[in-house]
Amino acid sequence: MSRFRTACLAVLACASPALTLAQTATPSELTTALRFVLPAPATTSAGVYATDGRLVRTLWRAEAHPAGALERSWDGRDDHAAPVSPGRYEVRLLHHRLSHVWEGVIGNSSATLGEPQAHKAYLPPASIAIRGDTAYYAVGYNEQQPGIHGFRLATPQHNTRPVPSTDAFAAVSMLATDTTRLYWANTGGLVRTSFISAFDLAGARPAAFAAGRSVCLNKRPNSNTCYEGHLHPSVIDLNDDVTEAPTGLAVQNRGRVLAVAHGGKNLIRLFDKTSGEALGTISVPLNANTLNQIAMTATGDLWAISGNKVLRYTDLETRPRLTTTLGGLSQPVAVASHPVDDQTVWVADAGSSQQLKRFDGSGPPAAVIGQAGGYLNDPVVQPDKLCFRGRDGREQSAIAVALDNSLWVIDTCNNRMLRFRTDVASPKSDGQVAYLPAFYTSTVDHTNPRRVFANFLEFDADTGSPWRPGRSWRLVRNWLPSLPAALADRRAFNGLFGGFVSVETLSNGRTYGVVSTRSDQAIVELVPSGPLRVVGLLGRALPGATLKVMYENGDLGYALTGREVQIVMRLPLTGFTQATGDPVWASEPVALASVPTRPGTPYYRGAFSGMPPRFPVTASGKVVFFDPSVVGNEGFHLGAAALGGTGWLWQASPSGWLDGKGSFQTKANDGSTHYGGNSVWAHGRHIVYGYHGEFHKDPQTGRIGQANQFMHFDESGLFLAQFGQPSTRSGPPSQAGMSGNAFSPTLVRIGEGLYLYHNDESSHGGVHRWRIDGWNEVRELRGTGNAGGTIELR
Repeated sequence: MSRFRTACLAVLACASPALTLAQTATPSELTTALRFVLPAPATTSAGVYATDGRLVRTLWRAEAHPAGALERSWDGRDDHAAPVSPGRYEVRLLHHRLSHVWEGVIGNSSATLGEPQAHKAYLPPASIAIRGDTAYYAVGYNEQQPGIHGFRLATPQHNTRPVPSTDAFAAVSMLATDTTRLYWANTGGLVRTSFISAFDLAGARPAAFAAGRSVCLNKRPNSNTCYEGHLHPSVIDLNDDVTEAPTGLAVQNRGRVLAVAHGGKNLIRLFDKTSGEALGTISVPLNANTLNQIAMTATGDLWAISGNKVLRYTDLETRPRLTTTLGGLSQPVAVASHPVDDQTVWVADAGSSQQLKRFDGSGPPAAVIGQAGGYLNDPVVQPDKLCFRGRDGREQSAIAVALDNSLWVIDTCNNRMLRFRTDVASPKSDGQVAYLPAFYTSTVDHTNPRRVFANFLEFDADTGSPWRPGRSWRLVRNWLPSLPAALADRRAFNGLFGGFVSVETLSNGRTYGVVSTRSDQAIVELVPSGPLRVVGLLGRALPGATLKVMYENGDLGYALTGREVQIVMRLPLTGFTQATGDPVWASEPVALASVPTRPGTPYYRGAFSGMPPRFPVTASGKVVFFDPSVVGNEGFHLGAAALGGTGWLWQASPSGWLDGKGSFQTKANDGSTHYGGNSVWAHGRHIVYGYHGEFHKDPQTGRIGQANQFMHFDESGLFLAQFGQPSTRSGPPSQAGMSGNAFSPTLVRIGEGLYLYHNDESSHGGVHRWRIDGWNEVRELRGTGNAGGTIELR
């Protein structure tokens, strides 16, 4: 690879020749006939190039042509509609039969990924309750998806969607059930309002409380009329103060009492479960930041978590009194009773324990499930290890006990619910319901592509086909609980933007990753045994510089943007230290290429795209630039310069409505669009970038939603294909291939196959995998001749 050092980094104002085309002839004088023969029906794209290799004009993009002799023409204009100079030009035509096949996702255990039976939600499970042979679980705020899900205990990989519970302004965070009703607690979604409501299970309809009140969570503008779906006509325990939000919910099976804990008030309120009439209160120290902290026994007593103890109260209807205190716990976060055995209670003990503990009446635990400390010192996933760590470092879980003594627990920071058989000597999980909540950080190790990452979770994923839903992957490590203190910040959880930006196994056989922490970036080693090891901090980006990214070969890269040019920089990996084997990078960066930052050109403009920008290099040495912004550029959004070059070789992906031909939709023609593109990758001659298109307007349907498109180009600048499933077309919410805010695509070569992996906001609850068929069968025809004559392509 040829590299050159720049002598003007201090001022960033190097002279950079622009693409200039003389305008000395009329188009009619220079109309050029093009003749070619296709050996088979194919999709084609073509362009005109100057003798120095610069793309002058994209003639057409992704047009289907039959086999045989064909003729087209070029009108003698460039991409800006200006006449070109007389002289010789080269015409290139690509023909292919590419197809992009969505295979499924990694991290979702569902037996099928179609609606409505797949498990998926914006957030991880928050609460679980079992009635007979059915489990119900709540997922908190869920945007415009149901807040309550469920499954039959015999078929847990099929979501039953038991009741209608779609309200984007509510957060269904806790559940409790008796013989006839399913009670649910709204802890405040898009509004501060919280309350308790219920469904009659026989008809799956909202239940009415005689003492209930009506509440509207979202009114029409300038009106007292409530939007449909946001009106709850009969609720109890209604509060508008966020400190009053429920933190526990329990109901007597045969008695009349419904209990609601309010940790912020150190209070448990008691209601008549049928009428909603207030019956009394219990004052007790509670935890303001923990859910699921109360449970009813089979005979109607109440268990409540108070500090590091669990308390039992009896005589709830008359004069509640404390009868039992359970101690010896580290940090109890959830409690559940046996449905028949009045003395058995299970406690999820977080903190230094990370275990489930069974108590029979009083005294020390009668049984313990899980390894002490869980994943605090070892990321390897085991069937008897648990993790209760949630967002912002909070510990959360929920437990439910079935009649057959099986135990379901929310394994919080592994994003799943586990089943344990408690009637064996050493219980281990023998079943799970797993899905990934909204996550924006994912990556794949290019050297070992079986290693797929979502946030801090590592999966071992099958590299073959066909893909089998819920079976072609397994969770093997969770790097979060043992995260070094230097990396623990508000992003340190398995959701949203936490986790590995990149992971690569380098030439020394050791694996390294990049993690964002606070305002810095850290290089970490994913050691074979034990927690992550911090190799070093990359530090904050310099003024005018982008954040760094790690490339497949271990180089670190970034871009510097000055007054007139943008320069792509690399810190080459030069070796490894003898003492620790840590990577060593060059002390001085080298410049790969620079381009002029002129209006309409596709230099990176710093738009939000979730991840740091990448500037990949193709097989023939073209440095790729990508502008993901939807404002400030109405020209081209993808381009390339030669290694060592100082100008554009080609510019592509013009601004315009999404047309299936690689155009880039901006606010100029779609005022509703919030975000546009995200990341660009290259492998060999292939270039792929993502356009998630938050709130874009679909030019075909007029609907607003997620674009979820991926643009596939050749290193020549010619367009190959566009793929992805937008949310704005007719069909179920979980159509094959649909995703939301897919910020983190990764292009990976696996054997003879080429694949694209990417994150998901909750459409399918996992890391998506696309197979690109025909990628190594793209063929090219070329011909050279004078403008105004005839050019034969061969």
